[in-house]
Amino acid sequence: MEMKRQLMIHNTLTEGETALKINSGTVHHSNQKAALVNYLEEKFIPEFVDDAYVTKRDWRSLTDKELKLLKFDENRTDFNTIYLGVIPENLKVCFQRLKLDESVNREEVFSKLGSNPEDVQQVTELLDQFLEPISNNKKFNFHCMGVNYPNVELVACNTTMLPDGYQQSDKKFLGIHNDGTQVMTIDTAHEFGNRISINLGKDSRYFLFVNLALKEAYAMLREKLSSEEIKQVSISNIPKYFFRHFSDYPVIRVEQKPYQYYIAPTDNCFHDGSTLGTQHLDVCIVYFGNFQY
Repeated sequence: MEMKRQLMIHNTLTEGETALKINSGTVHHSNQKAALVNYLEEKFIPEFVDDAYVTKRDWRSLTDKELKLLKFDENRTDFNTIYLGVIPENLKVCFQRLKLDESVNREEVFSKLGSNPEDVQQVTELLDQFLEPISNNKKFNFHCMGVNYPNVELVACNTTMLPDGYQQSDKKFLGIHNDGTQVMTIDTAHEFGNRISINLGKDSRYFLFVNLALKEAYAMLREKLSSEEIKQVSISNIPKYFFRHFSDYPVIRVEQKPYQYYIAPTDNCFHDGSTLGTQHLDVCIVYFGNFQY
């Protein structure tokens, strides 16, 4: 299936289009064996929630036609464009002093943050200076430090129901999904801004996304489903319906090297992160806002 012209990419990375790959779509997780995760003292095959869909692995370079479909224009906003870039050098140097990329587990990441308050304060100030000019004069806020094991094909999961001291193998991964399902609808998902995620780890990580706004995905489903079936589609289950009926819609993969960032409307599109093929702990920092440039 060919891509539509929907969500765009504003790419300021020196790697240019070579940072991008495309595949032939998705598959139900039961039909593609997950990669083995073997890190520290844990070895396991990731498990997924029942309705999870995962990305096919036939990644290739984009054609000129596909690149043109993704190219940004003057109509770009915080909800229809993915922005790719690298953080300022002074901010990078400050992060490097924290040596988060040398951490081997989540506890070590937070120990380094807790034991270096002056560096953390400087990082916070430099982040504010970096984000303010691209914030659309709207408030932005720290969301989280993300920490993931290496070689995890799709990293998103809900850990809120897991007990203290859970093992990574206890997680049930979500597959390609949309965020923020508690406070919005398919019609309003584009009103909730976007996020910036900065790679603070040692290896590349990957941002995967489908270049469709949720309203467009819903419109495609409306043409496919009966009037009774479409009534069942909601913000919380639209991935299940979409990938069941459009498993051949391609996914874009963005390579995010250390200290590079992506800005994306993750409430308004299907997406996930990936550490497949990596060897070291994945560390990233995430802010919420309405970023664009």
